[in-house]
Amino acid sequence: MSLIKILKVPYYIYRFVRDILFCIIYVGYWNKSWRFHDLPLIQKGKNSTIKIGNNFVACSNPKNNTIGVFQKVIIKTNTSNSIIQIGNNVGISGATLSSNSRITIGNSVLIGSGVLITDSDAHSINPKFRSDKTKIKSSPIIIEDEVFVGARSIILKGVTIGRGALIGAGSVVSKNVEAFAIVAGNPAKKIGDVRDEKYQ
Repeated sequence: MSLIKILKVPYYIYRFVRDILFCIIYVGYWNKSWRFHDLPLIQKGKNSTIKIGNNFVACSNPKNNTIGVFQKVIIKTNTSNSIIQIGNNVGISGATLSSNSRITIGNSVLIGSGVLITDSDAHSINPKFRSDKTKIKSSPIIIEDEVFVGARSIILKGVTIGRGALIGAGSVVSKNVEAFAIVAGNPAKKIGDVRDEKYQ
């Protein structure tokens, strides 16, 4: 056995133990099918809920993403009623999920580098009330199965993205997206359908 292989064994043990402790402390439980490329940032508000399915991959290391990442994966529940629910076989690279209400992500969803998904305005639109947290508007986000959210996109409050849809890189999604639609732009508009023969 080479020296490199010998040295790798303790590192894998360290990472295994690190991931278990991290998940128990910040999520409340651990799942052996989860994979972290560097640790994400998880902030769980008091009495809030974070549920993550099997085979979850969170990439916070630019080495493990073809276009790199400029931040950690961030998962935050900001209020006592916040819920973030992530299905099975979901991959997230350097993206932010921030919930004041509820964010639901289905199965087999891919979320690209630098994506922002937020179900609230973070503060009041009216400058008179921007320091008043009771004036923050929020509305649940639903991302259905097999959706791909391209890098640097923003998904805003109250949006439902239908099954199999593709969100083009850099899009700002402020309205619902129908199943299997390809949308792009600011604001995002439908430009195609993933079932078109040219995408086969």
